[in-house]
Amino acid sequence: MKYKLIALDLDGTLKNSENKITDETRKTLIKAQQLGATVVLASGRPTPGLRHEAAALELEKYEGYLLSFNGAKVMDAKTRQTMFEQRLTVEQAKKAYDEAKKHNLAIMTYYDDAVYTEDVDDQYVNIEGHINDIEIKKAESFKSILRDPINKVLCTGDPEHVASVLEDYKSAFPGLSIYRSAPFFIEVMAPNIDKAASLDKLVKMLHLTKEEVIAFGDGFNDLSLIEYAGCGVAMANAVDEVKERADVVTLSNDEDGIAYMLKKLEEELRDE
Repeated sequence: MKYKLIALDLDGTLKNSENKITDETRKTLIKAQQLGATVVLASGRPTPGLRHEAAALELEKYEGYLLSFNGAKVMDAKTRQTMFEQRLTVEQAKKAYDEAKKHNLAIMTYYDDAVYTEDVDDQYVNIEGHINDIEIKKAESFKSILRDPINKVLCTGDPEHVASVLEDYKSAFPGLSIYRSAPFFIEVMAPNIDKAASLDKLVKMLHLTKEEVIAFGDGFNDLSLIEYAGCGVAMANAVDEVKERADVVTLSNDEDGIAYMLKKLEEELRDE
């Protein structure tokens, strides 16, 4: 195969609008791994939120990797070894909470394979729990549960509100990695964290080059990934910024866009 590493965003990319990996996409990615490609799931999700997709793609068998929390943690799917991790301090997380409440945003974080939040009834908090298939636990005081450094805090609000407060929120944290993923999420992570920066560390550990990487994405937090890869592929359903910066735009996540692109590359190789 021309590309030796396939990096995949999940929601809106690997998974269709019914939150499923289609058989066509799954079979194509299994075949790519059988041909020697390494698959990396690169998501803003917490690591436990990648378990079903990792199992479906047999990443443990084919020695793939899980890049979670937008790159704040990278794990070997087979050995469960942490390859890279960078976390927010307790004080940074507490300040993130204060700033979230100042801007009327809900906020959550992750401990022990669960989401913790004061805002258990918030619709976007519940979306996060549902997407990841993890339990949402009530925190009477968000700050009181911040006992150890954490990979990420996630702020939520209506998309228009999130867009209007994002720059003010970011200005309170010079140095931290803060950006939107879904239109209703603001991701807050340690300095210099994004999907591309962490993938680059893994690529070098595997003695590959970025030119050997093909990456698929659709959302704001996929921009760095798309620009980093030797071939950055935007889904047809991607936000405009991703499509503008991609090397190529494939079909949508409801049209097996990943499978379509990988098969097209195979055909091109056969024609050479």
